[in-house]
Amino acid sequence: MTASRPATRQRQLEREHLRELIQESEAVNGPPDPAAVAAKRAVLRGETAAR
Repeated sequence: MTASRPATRQRQLEREHLRELIQESEAVNGPPDPAAVAAKRAVLRGETAAR
């Protein structure tokens, strides 16, 4: 179990960094359009063809 602690901490740091990047982006560009997010999510999940 001790081997997973560094990996767990690394993932936590990655999530925190990603959260900071998202906050910075939203501060500059405003929040994302919910419809655009839903469309991209559907593409990534294979629910629709990419345009």
